[in-house]
Formats: sequence, C-alpha cells, structure tokens
Amino acid sequence: MKSDGYISAPDAIWKLFKVRLSEHKAFKDLIYSFIRNRSEGKSFLDSKEELQSNPGANSRNNHFIHKNSLTKLYNAIILQAFFIETKKVKAIFSNPKMRKRAAELMAVVLKDRQCILGITLQSNEVEALLNVMNSDASLDALRLPNPFSELPQLSLSGMTSVTQALIAQSASLSQGSSMMLHFFNGDLEEAYQASCLLHSTDPVLNKYHSLVQQQYHEATEFDNLLDDLLN
Repeated sequence: MKSDGYISAPDAIWKLFKVRLSEHKAFKDLIYSFIRNRSEGKSFLDSKEELQSNPGANSRNNHFIHKNSLTKLYNAIILQAFFIETKKVKAIFSNPKMRKRAAELMAVVLKDRQCILGITLQSNEVEALLNVMNSDASLDALRLPNPFSELPQLSLSGMTSVTQALIAQSASLSQGSSMMLHFFNGDLEEAYQASCLLHSTDPVLNKYHSLVQQQYHEATEFDNLLDDLLN
C-alpha cells in the first residue's frame, strides 16, 4: 500500500479475492469499469490514475484505489456476479428500490440451490447475503457475504454473471425465475412471455407477475398510440 493510503488495482483484487488480475483479462475489464473515473460527477470509488512510463514500453496509466473504498469495490464485484451491467450495480448502492429488486431476484436465483451452473454455494453465506441486501446496512461500509466457492466472473465460460448464464440456459429455469431474470435485465417482451405461463402462490413472484403485465400493457398501448399518430 502506498503511503497516501492508495493501493494498486491488482494488489486490491489480490487482497480481496486472492485472484491475480493479470491472469484474467475479461475479469480485469469488468472490474476496471468500477475503478476508472470517466464521469464529471462524483466517482463511484475513491480512485486515481498515475501515468507510468516504462523503458522500452508505451506509457500507460496505473489505477489506484484508496483503502477506504476496498469494501465498496468488494461488494460491487459480489453484485457483479449476479448483474452484468456496471450501471445497474452502481445503482444498487444508492437506490433503495433497485436494491430491493436486486435482493428479490437474488433470492429467486439462490433459493434452495446447492450450486449454480457448477459453482458450489455456501449455504450459510447465501442466507447472510440476502439478510444484508434486505437491510438498510450501508454497502459502502459493510462487506457482503460471498456465497460462491469461486467467483462466477472467473468460472463461467464466456459468461460474466450468473443471471446472464441462467438466461442463456433458460430452458432449465422455472417460469418465475425466467420472468424475473428477463425483467431485471430489461427484456420486457421475454419477461411478459414468461409471465403468461406463470402460476404461482409465491407472493414475490406474483408481485412481479403483476408488474410485468402492467408495464407490458402500458408499453403496448404507447406503441399503438404512436402508430395511430404516425399513420
């Protein structure tokens, strides 16, 4: 760790997950989406770039994360195991409604499973993870329990989140799980098709069934109105 409290990105990932970033390019690209500061507004992490000039090589920027942001980075990577979109993961930290939806989807994905796509789940950590997600605890300060024996970002061939991989294998999903996965990933058409086949007594699934049906019909009515106006 540098004297000013910053640590390099590879050292941070090693410290948090015992993963050598140089050996996992796809994972590196994913986590750098949290570390790089590309917007003019408030950055997600307390991080900085320093220009490093190496003899015989091109100049490049090295990224450093302050030790006070390591828990937030850890939590972002755990959530990224479920949700591929960086924008969505960041929103979970600041948007209570998004956090609640994320927690409900994670519960559906993890419920009564000992493994997901060959990745062993640690049952005690699953329950603890869902408890934290359903609480008001700050995700900036409290580290999320890790339910995975190995991060999905490292072990899913060609996939980078369990929801992405589960959607790709949707034939093996229940209609309820399929509906929620598609809905959270922004595919309202697929979510609606799954909702039409859903018959459940689960209150969470029924809540999302109504929400999907409502949003789909509203979107359809809007599309029809546009057609009438333009034709």
